[in-house]
Amino acid sequence: MPRRTLRAVLALSIALFATAAAPWGADGHHTVGAIADRLIAGTHAQAQVNALLGGLTLEQAAVWADCAKGVDPAKDFAYTSAGKYPECAIFETPDGEAEMVDFVKRNDTNCPRAPGDASCHTQYHYTDEAIQRKRYQPGDVGTRNFDVVAAISATIHVLKGEPAPAPFDIKDKREALLLLAHYVGDITQPLHVGAVYLDACGKPVDPAVVPFEPLMDTQGGNKIVTIRVATNHRSETLHATWDDIPDALHSNHIDAAWLALAHAEPATRGDIYGWSTEWAGTTLTQARLAFEGLKFGAQQNGQWTVPLTGRYDDSMAPIKKRQLTVGGARLAHTLMAIWP
Repeated sequence: MPRRTLRAVLALSIALFATAAAPWGADGHHTVGAIADRLIAGTHAQAQVNALLGGLTLEQAAVWADCAKGVDPAKDFAYTSAGKYPECAIFETPDGEAEMVDFVKRNDTNCPRAPGDASCHTQYHYTDEAIQRKRYQPGDVGTRNFDVVAAISATIHVLKGEPAPAPFDIKDKREALLLLAHYVGDITQPLHVGAVYLDACGKPVDPAVVPFEPLMDTQGGNKIVTIRVATNHRSETLHATWDDIPDALHSNHIDAAWLALAHAEPATRGDIYGWSTEWAGTTLTQARLAFEGLKFGAQQNGQWTVPLTGRYDDSMAPIKKRQLTVGGARLAHTLMAIWP
């Protein structure tokens, strides 16, 4: 089975069984949006956001792209997640559901896609650059011209009044803003950018050096099951471990000190259309830290295992806070660059 198909099949299963689960989960995306809301307060960018979103905040809007995963192409594009996820309730009106359905219909089969693959739009949320690379490079194993790096650039084109580059189909600035508010959070989650590729024995391999085989793909850590050393119990996947954020990082805990950290984040330099490439490179650095020191068990039934200790949990917390902070700052910087 081709690598892209393997990843898409998993993405479909995630969409079916955990529709609103995503990098950072809803709480993390809310935090990214809430930081950006505060940073653009009183600016021209805030006025434009208000006009496009009809009074929705970025904090609220930041989960829209995941809520849209509740639209099931196999069920005549019906929205099937009504009432399941509180964060999506704000979009679960007749007009709101119609908006999500319209987006999914236009972004279901518009990318290179084999029969049985998940919708293209579900593949806009991540890339899988090998952690051995020093930077994100289009064309590397795991990258695509419709990954999260390309998706962010596409939304910026639309927000600047230009058409979205193929294969993206973004109908207007409102839709572009809803997507951007989410994808900027996505690209800061380490396991949605940096990927570890493993052989059957659990040894990391470099897909640019060793001939790539689809079975080496850990699919963003979704095929790595964690084992808690303290209890010896199998737990969530490594990807889910990074999705979760502690209560202290929820949006209701954003205070002056945290905002000061966000204010201190420098804006990305260079052409705005290339910003997401730079962001992927910095997230790749954090992904290397996420995999540092981990020892993987041999592959069994298509999965690997990794033991995690409390020390690993402690090491995740500052990385998660930094990445959420960076995500909020970058979203704000992008909007203020589009609407100075």
